[in-house]
Amino acid sequence: MSIEVELKLSASADKIQQVKDWLKEAGCSEENSVELEWEQKILHNTYFDTKNHRLRETDIGLRIRKDGERYIQSVKSAGRVVGGLYQRNESEHDISKSELQLELVDEPYLMILLEEAEEEDGPFMPIFTTNFSRDVVTIDYNGAQVEVALDQGQINCMAEDMTDTSQELCEVELELKDGEASVLFELGKKLIEKFDLALDSESKAERGYRLCHSAPEYTKHLNLVNLTSKTSAEAAFESVAHKGLEHWQYHIKKIKRGPSIEAVLQLNRALMFMQTMYSVFAAVIPRHSLIHLRKDWREITQNFSKLFTIAEEINWLKNSKLYGFHYKELELLEEGLEQAFKKAHQRFVEYLMTPSYNLKLLRFSRWLYLKEWREAIGDSNADKIQKKEIYPYATKQLQHLLRDMRRHLSEKVTLSKQDYIEYLPKMSRTLDIGLFFGCLFDDRARREYRRGWADIVANIQLLQQLVYLEKALEAEGVEDPLIDDTETETLVVLKGMREEALARNPYWN
Repeated sequence: MSIEVELKLSASADKIQQVKDWLKEAGCSEENSVELEWEQKILHNTYFDTKNHRLRETDIGLRIRKDGERYIQSVKSAGRVVGGLYQRNESEHDISKSELQLELVDEPYLMILLEEAEEEDGPFMPIFTTNFSRDVVTIDYNGAQVEVALDQGQINCMAEDMTDTSQELCEVELELKDGEASVLFELGKKLIEKFDLALDSESKAERGYRLCHSAPEYTKHLNLVNLTSKTSAEAAFESVAHKGLEHWQYHIKKIKRGPSIEAVLQLNRALMFMQTMYSVFAAVIPRHSLIHLRKDWREITQNFSKLFTIAEEINWLKNSKLYGFHYKELELLEEGLEQAFKKAHQRFVEYLMTPSYNLKLLRFSRWLYLKEWREAIGDSNADKIQKKEIYPYATKQLQHLLRDMRRHLSEKVTLSKQDYIEYLPKMSRTLDIGLFFGCLFDDRARREYRRGWADIVANIQLLQQLVYLEKALEAEGVEDPLIDDTETETLVVLKGMREEALARNPYWN
């Protein structure tokens, strides 16, 4: 079992040739001026799964590659994707012909997953192919050996009932063969700056499954960060950061494929999740080590904000209909918002392809992957945060939040609808912190306690929607007493919910 570390960038055919020409100069060290020798391969890859894609559910890839006269069987785990940097386990074996030989898989964990998938859902069958030419060369770049692969070809679905059965692929892959992973980031940065390439967190396998799978995509929500009581404070920060970045990358892929209100709302969730992370872990990761990163994410947020604002307003109008608030007078407003959303979506997708965005994402990925905050805090402090256990830190953070909520939401405090709405961001951050540390505590107690606060947030969001609806109707010269009645009723409900939530025993006690 080997660990594959590679960086992937999307390109176009003309960019591929430009990269190839540039590498003729960059690929030779000062001590070695020999011209690079490119090898061209024609690769035919067949991906296998069960009829209901059980391997896909467990993030396992099963592939046979034909490379010249060789047949190579590969099993890959999903691993972790940081920006466009992939790190994953990979098992490869040469086989005699283009037929699966699963008995060769010598990694017990992967073998168990393969056996379970076959037992539960039947035999493996070809699902899709990727057929492409690969120009490949190994270069010496800043003291490291990096394999550069330039791929051009197609992904083809093998299902007979699919109409859109092929998709072009054109990408640059940088795989670390020997040396420091930092070199991949340096080379990736250079390629983005010179050729406007974009980081690509979607693998060929992901694209193949998406091409061949006709079922609707489900919305992915943020969930618990996987921690244990023995996890160090530093490792907890890393896990939270990876969770936020993973959520961002997942929905960025959806946004690139087309306009989606839900994907935009989830991107905002990822941004809020990571902003909360910075403040919660300020005692672990000092603010001065985050200055440039926070500046980068602020610029990304600024480019995203208009798209999010429009998506949020459309979502409020659609949700209001679920509560029975239908108004013919607002049809033109909704239609205008839909048109504005399409334009804002297009502008944001264009921004996602710019060097400005991709360099920021690469910088954050490098900072996270190489743990560059350690440089800012020194060896002694780095040692401390690696030894500091997260459990007492988490308990302290949660207790601090509860004191703040008791101060603002006590039954003795009278709150208007505007008071609730202004406190909503703090409530949302509180729920996110519950996701940060929830795995450290009893799951049943955590769920019961969290449910009360989640219901409060949902009712405040309802107030927020009603206020927006009220203003939109006012602009059209329309009044609806039902909105006032619903707001009044919601305020009464919220008061009772506050009392009940604050009376519960916290799950961390």
